[in-house]
Amino acid sequence: MDAENNLPAVAQEGFKDAAAYDTHRPNYPPEAVEIFLQNLGLAGQDEMNIVELASGGGKFTEVLAARPERYSIKAVEPHGPMREKLVEKDLPGVEVLNGKADKMPVESEWGDACIVAQVRPNVTSMLGIICPCY
Repeated sequence: MDAENNLPAVAQEGFKDAAAYDTHRPNYPPEAVEIFLQNLGLAGQDEMNIVELASGGGKFTEVLAARPERYSIKAVEPHGPMREKLVEKDLPGVEVLNGKADKMPVESEWGDACIVAQVRPNVTSMLGIICPCY
């Protein structure tokens, strides 16, 4: 385990080349994101507050930030190099934060929704999250 963020060593090692991961990982299709957000009741809702947990390098964050609703997004990511990659993108309306499901630096009841675009097994500790999580 990494002492700073309590991530397993395999995660630290596996995602250390965040630039390569970002280059080669496929993007989320905007059409699929549209359907997802419609099902959540977020599509067409202007200036909603969204917590995106396990944001990684920001593949899903990019699609959210590019939408016309002008969401306010708190992107929470525990892995340093992945978080730094997301910061480099300087996406509008996005605040990038160091944190995990059980330790999010987000004020209670700030979010209208909490989204985890790609669930990893260690994210199941989200019981008691500050807002509904999808």
